[in-house]
Amino acid sequence: MPPHPLPPETHLNAASHGSPDPAVVRRMIEHLDCELRLGATSARNSVEEEFSAVRSSAGRLLCTHPDQIGFAATTSDAWLAIVSCLPMAGNRLLVAPHEWGDNVRALTRLAKGAGGRVEVLPALDLAAPDLAPWQAMIDETVAAIFVPMVTSVAGHRYPVEQIGRLSRPDGTRLIVDAAQALGQVPIRVGTLQCDALVATTRKWLRGPRQTGLYWMKDLAVGAEKTIRAKDLEPFDANVALRLGLGVAIDIALTRSIDGIAAEIATLGRQARARLQTLGLACLSHENAATGAVSFALPCDVAGRARHALAKNNCIVKWPTPAHEEPNGREWIEGAEILRITPHIYNSSDDIDRAFDTLESVL
Repeated sequence: MPPHPLPPETHLNAASHGSPDPAVVRRMIEHLDCELRLGATSARNSVEEEFSAVRSSAGRLLCTHPDQIGFAATTSDAWLAIVSCLPMAGNRLLVAPHEWGDNVRALTRLAKGAGGRVEVLPALDLAAPDLAPWQAMIDETVAAIFVPMVTSVAGHRYPVEQIGRLSRPDGTRLIVDAAQALGQVPIRVGTLQCDALVATTRKWLRGPRQTGLYWMKDLAVGAEKTIRAKDLEPFDANVALRLGLGVAIDIALTRSIDGIAAEIATLGRQARARLQTLGLACLSHENAATGAVSFALPCDVAGRARHALAKNNCIVKWPTPAHEEPNGREWIEGAEILRITPHIYNSSDDIDRAFDTLESVL
């Protein structure tokens, strides 16, 4: 007998990959069709104005000058390009407890090779953060401080604005990973007082896969060399992806990030209410929460839940905190974490479908 067909997909995993607006996909298809008809070079020349306008749109999204914006395939690509410019020899590099695991592992290798060292900053109560212990660790030996704007596993909102106001030497860079923020949290880089910000655009911004962007101040390297954002941008660009990204950014600007955040928050409150009725607790405090609703399930229940959600074609995320945020505190012995991240294309029925499924196995 043929396998039983799956029901329609309920996508509740925007923090991994937000479903693009159909207009994003259509724009990419249109350009690829143009490449087939005209050839890659002629097709590229025909969209020069639109291609260039994407940088301006990204500047409006981050409330900054477009010349300080660069594009990359992934957050990691942009992050590594910026970090490779830092003076690590003999210096310290401070990382927030929830810094993304790949960043921490790469930074540890780079620092070791250059004669520097990585130190983990003290844990924060994100509901009422006290940054005095952080301030005490910052001195002339600190080359850079690394923080996420929103954490991956639980969706905590970090107090990046307050961190930016900490006293730090002129040569100490503040680098913000906004991969989980861009598209669901308003970002005005001027208020962050950071030196660089990197972000994936395939998540909350709903851009195509293999697209990301970054913002950075001009970076002095040595006495005579200055590196600007465009200096770190790859020479080659996938035109179809860039045009699709431009459509995604313009859609977000039209709807407004504040409006998008409000819609996501409404669904998040519904999910939290369902959690409460099931006797489960959300990992993030509501006043430090964003679009993620993450919670722990005992391993035996998690196994049944994983099977039931997959059978009902509910797309969710089962994070691995020890790998994704190795210095965080989300790991719970004897339990697995389930993360549900709805977006503006979801409905209250989608939330109920996921939690009805969970309720059936509890």
